[in-house]
Amino acid sequence: MELSDYLKSIDNLDEEMEKAVIIAGYERMLGEHYRLPQEQLADLMELPLPKLRRVIHEMKKAID
Repeated sequence: MELSDYLKSIDNLDEEMEKAVIIAGYERMLGEHYRLPQEQLADLMELPLPKLRRVIHEMKKAID
């Protein structure tokens, strides 16, 4: 593995972790034991980070 590939994989991991934290925050807002269905979670994880933030924001607004 070249250094550039390694750095890219680390950047990708950082983004995946940030997405997971955003989604976990939304789940926690719905209740300590609530979990999104696996299909919905997978769909959200596929979104680019800025779009995921907007989608979660809209989901939160729909609850309020």
